[in-house]
Amino acid sequence: MAKAAFPATYRVGIDLGTTNCVVSYTPINSDVSVCAESEPELLSIPQVMADGSVQEFVYLPSAIYVLASDEVGKIDPVLPWRHCDKERVVGVGALALGQRRAGQLIQSAKSWLSHRQVDRRSAILPWASEFSKKLSPLDASRILLSHIKQSWDYRFADAPLEYQSIALTLPASFDEEARALTLEAAKLAGLKDLYLLEEPQAACYHYISDDEKLAAIADKKMLLVVDIGGGTSDFSLVAIKPVSSKGKNVSLKRIAVGEHLLLGGDNLDQALAFQLDPKQISALSASRLAALVQQTRQAKETLLGENAPESLTITVLGGGSRLIGGSQKFDVFRNTLLEQITSGFFPLVDAADKVQKSDYAMHTLGLPYESDPAFTRHLAAFLQQHRSAIEAATGSGMPDAVLFNGGLFNSPVLKARLLEQLNDWRAEPILACAADEPNDAVAKGAVKYLTALAGESARIESGVAHSLYLQVGDDQFVGILPKGTLKGDAIVLEQEFFVTLGQQVQFPLYRSDDHIDCAVGTVRNQEGLHYISTLMTELDGSIDSEEVPVKLSVQMTEVGVLQVELKANNKQDQWRLDFSTHASSSQESAQADESGLLHANMGQAEEHLAKCFSSVGQKQHPDLVKSLKQDLDQLLGNRDVWNLATSRRLVDKLLSLKSGRTKSAQHERQWLQLMGYCLRPGFGATDDLARVQQVVNITKAGAQYDTAPVWGQYWTLYRRIAGGLSVEQQTHLFKQFSQYYSPSGQRSRDKMKALTTKSSDDLIRLVGALERLSNEDKTVTIDWLLKRLQKTSEPDTAWWTIGRIASRHLLSGKQEERIAEETLFPILETVLKEDWKKRKQAGLAAVLMSQVSVGESDKLSAFRKKVANKLKKDKCPAQWLERLESQIEINSDELNALVGESLPIGLRL
Repeated sequence: MAKAAFPATYRVGIDLGTTNCVVSYTPINSDVSVCAESEPELLSIPQVMADGSVQEFVYLPSAIYVLASDEVGKIDPVLPWRHCDKERVVGVGALALGQRRAGQLIQSAKSWLSHRQVDRRSAILPWASEFSKKLSPLDASRILLSHIKQSWDYRFADAPLEYQSIALTLPASFDEEARALTLEAAKLAGLKDLYLLEEPQAACYHYISDDEKLAAIADKKMLLVVDIGGGTSDFSLVAIKPVSSKGKNVSLKRIAVGEHLLLGGDNLDQALAFQLDPKQISALSASRLAALVQQTRQAKETLLGENAPESLTITVLGGGSRLIGGSQKFDVFRNTLLEQITSGFFPLVDAADKVQKSDYAMHTLGLPYESDPAFTRHLAAFLQQHRSAIEAATGSGMPDAVLFNGGLFNSPVLKARLLEQLNDWRAEPILACAADEPNDAVAKGAVKYLTALAGESARIESGVAHSLYLQVGDDQFVGILPKGTLKGDAIVLEQEFFVTLGQQVQFPLYRSDDHIDCAVGTVRNQEGLHYISTLMTELDGSIDSEEVPVKLSVQMTEVGVLQVELKANNKQDQWRLDFSTHASSSQESAQADESGLLHANMGQAEEHLAKCFSSVGQKQHPDLVKSLKQDLDQLLGNRDVWNLATSRRLVDKLLSLKSGRTKSAQHERQWLQLMGYCLRPGFGATDDLARVQQVVNITKAGAQYDTAPVWGQYWTLYRRIAGGLSVEQQTHLFKQFSQYYSPSGQRSRDKMKALTTKSSDDLIRLVGALERLSNEDKTVTIDWLLKRLQKTSEPDTAWWTIGRIASRHLLSGKQEERIAEETLFPILETVLKEDWKKRKQAGLAAVLMSQVSVGESDKLSAFRKKVANKLKKDKCPAQWLERLESQIEINSDELNALVGESLPIGLRL
């Protein structure tokens, strides 16, 4: 990489951590032997404290406190360099100030930078805060790096940081877009030329820089790197091979990288916070909880350290919140924490155990933490996934050496527990590689990586962590970069793609599971592929609308980011594809990213639900439920445009607040109404099966308030999520309908009296959505409803239900579950006799029952002509006639429009 103005005089490693940043450096000496052996030093970083003084530390907490208008001028952040940021405090002082005003403190910027469901260029942090001066995850990362740059330039004025040789570390599991954003943040901070290095590799470089430690692993075959920091967990496998017959020199090759796991020390800190008073803590705002977690983090480190006390007292500041009002003291106990660790976070599990889905996943701090908090199960799953590669190297299914890294392993208790688990999986004890500096190893190892790049020490061979694919058509994905491809190796696909000049092009990018062999240029289906983001560019050219052939050129650059270019066959024009994270483009690429982005105000919406449905919130805001709908619409926009990500996130929050729904009839009605709207159609998104089952478990006793408005929303909820219900669950709902509408139910005075509060119209509509009922139950329902419709007083809701039950196109059921045509004909005869001007739903029922379907009989076609004539005569909606006469089978969007319930934006059935 070309440098200008100054030659590099230092090698610098920057560990941009979730919790803390650390900077290490060593001078570049002309004497290679001296340079390779010199131990990296840590940079002292000046930081403004809460009292306005400045102190230096060899770590920088990844925390930014944004001053409110009333604090600007009173708190004056003066640092020893010119052009200080007068509106923000970074580091140790930020954490202290954030204890008092939690809604102004930004933390975990790195985790937010990798969060695919938010717009990372949008000002969303602090998440869930009503504070007006917010920052984007990208900008927050820039500010941390700018502080590091200014600290360096103050210390080394004659060697500005931008001209040094720099390695910036990131999790091995960061996807290609998160890497690109990290590089962009560095460039915005003025660091234009640097290398991106994976944290587990950096830890390895630090370890093997010691000759004695390198010799200790010379006879081993496979090194497992377990890197658990404040916010993330990274697992990597490194193959070890002797270079010479004497075995003194070894070559190291990174062969596997785990999934991106948002699970780290923060999760233990939260667990400790919930020890204090679970009911009150669960009602805390995200910003107050984040401030509390700062204190429980310190307590955790003490309780899990050497010579730890049996208990500690934590003082929780009021901070203007009445949820935990004033200053309160709480005792936290070591034994309770150890129990949480051994049962929840580090249980001893079988090597074949699978990661579990649970209700654990805390969205309280806004980030999508793993739903299974057990580090050991995630590690077991990773080792199982790469078992064949481990066996090929070691002859057994387990690595024979392990390197622990990350702040979590400051605790000898946690290190010993994970070692116990690994030895439980192995016949022979595993070699535990002693990492003396878990907090500093990554930054120091990054310096050693730069030394290796210069050819002055051993280099760990590594390539692309996962194979990459681009979507080029419906269920067509072309391999562009196989796993293991080395940095700098450019690949040009043989295929030609045709693009139109003057237009925007988009290519959704996917990564594959490791067991899939990726051949460049080979097209496959989506099985085993996972969406990352969308690459796009504007095709500027001399003649707009001209179609030109192009080829794809792909490489993982030496810097460590993906570069994809379109190269025209004329060898003159070329366009670089860039990641797009703007909300607008996420709508355009909704087909690739089914869920879309969370609304920027989602955190505030979750806080609002907590105020409305938590027991503590209900005491403070008893009337909030009355304006809940309007308040949510104001925060999130009109609910018609809520996308799948936003809807399902609200569902998860409502499920966590389930006990508060029974506070009053109004609370129950609003909870049921919002749940049904946000969970519709009950399937189509990840974890919908589990969500629907939770709803069934919570509401199986029926409505708690026996009023028509509540029962109306109860039946509506089940109608909306019917597609996610099993045959048994749908049959159970049919039995509830039967007890009122069967002949015996209709004759029962008690049942008829009870029905007056049951919102009978909504119950009848519910049955229409139960597409998985047996044909016998469907036929019986139609028979009962047709008898009711003989009375002129009967509302035509029953016709809507008959149309749905007897539709030729089912929304969620299988087509073979449709009722037989023979059953339809007498119903069609009946419906054609109705006056559709008076009973419009009868006309819709006729459309649904007689629309074009594959393999239909001539008799049904003849009925369709009669229906068409009557639709025109009775002046029914034009859309119905279009649907009836369309030769194209109905799609789910159209069916939803016909039956009056739209799907969430971004859902594909």
